[in-house]
Amino acid sequence: MKKLLVFLLVVLGISVACNKEKRFSRYLQGTWKCSMVRLQNVDGFTFFDHAPVGNLTFSGTSVQGLVVSDFTTFQGNEVDSLGLNGTFSLDMRQSQLNWIQNNDTLSNRIFVITKDNLEVEYFDAISNQRLRYVFEKQ
Repeated sequence: MKKLLVFLLVVLGISVACNKEKRFSRYLQGTWKCSMVRLQNVDGFTFFDHAPVGNLTFSGTSVQGLVVSDFTTFQGNEVDSLGLNGTFSLDMRQSQLNWIQNNDTLSNRIFVITKDNLEVEYFDAISNQRLRYVFEKQ
């Protein structure tokens, strides 16, 4: 009896996780305007761009778009761009939105995902900085 109960709970957990990914994948469909980008550098200092330029468009499993950010740092202005033309996948167990482009995967930690809001964070290992993107559905 205990084995049957455990089995049913495992099946229920898997089905809920799959349904969650499908639901959030539907939420992503459409165009998202970037409303804010936060940069945290290697020293832990945080800089904001409250007027980034660009958007992302999700259609089926593809994602396309360009977001350009301009940060005023201690060393002057730093420009960063996020250009995507590939596919995406969701892994809700890991709270990840993965952007796949030319056999390269950019893993983003999901902070918020609703019908109207999307907030993800990407760690750039090359420049050793974190970039958090905030999007609003158009």
